[in-house]
Amino acid sequence: MTTIQENKKYKLFCIIVDFGKGTKVLRESKKLGVTGGTFLLGMGTVRSSLLKLLGLDESRKEILLMVIEEGLEAILHKELTRIFHLDKPHHVIAFSMPVANVVGLHHSQYIPKGEKEGGDRMKYEAIVTIVDRGLADDVMEAAKEAGSTGGTILHGRGSGIHEKEKLFNMEIEPEKDIVLILSTTDKTDQIVDSIREKLNIDEPGAGIIFVLDVSKTSGLVK
Repeated sequence: MTTIQENKKYKLFCIIVDFGKGTKVLRESKKLGVTGGTFLLGMGTVRSSLLKLLGLDESRKEILLMVIEEGLEAILHKELTRIFHLDKPHHVIAFSMPVANVVGLHHSQYIPKGEKEGGDRMKYEAIVTIVDRGLADDVMEAAKEAGSTGGTILHGRGSGIHEKEKLFNMEIEPEKDIVLILSTTDKTDQIVDSIREKLNIDEPGAGIIFVLDVSKTSGLVK
């Protein structure tokens, strides 16, 4: 019988680095206890009148997302600041935020929130699902079956403890689909349950789901 670990909290740790440096950051993070991460590609603006004149003022960035146990938060901030000089201006940016719920991490246990007395019934939460490339449609189908009205699909790459494929003795970082769904709090649990069952998220390496609180929304039809 599986023992439910009580009071276990998680954080979403986000770090933005120059393109090509993300793998090194993830490697150091794993040494500190992180089990894996997902990369997104982005663009950053470099403040330089000369580069702007030459049309080279936009630089490619890697955004590394890591869901971590709360106890690692201070350690990551401290050690990654020391290793990658996060304290230098216009260098590397890192921030972390609380995660309401998570499925897919080793020993993680999704715990439904239940009804909140006196709460706003139309409050929203963000459900983020990260799976192998090509499975986003399955995620959306499962979410719609549970009452979701839609979502947004992003593409990234990931490297986790269960992903060991190599080519010519070099580690391959598989491509990922990231599905972002905004849900009213009363539907979040059933959407998460539907996705985890359809995609077998509880199996090692199958993916990860985490839920973030949304404080304010615009443009959503209630």
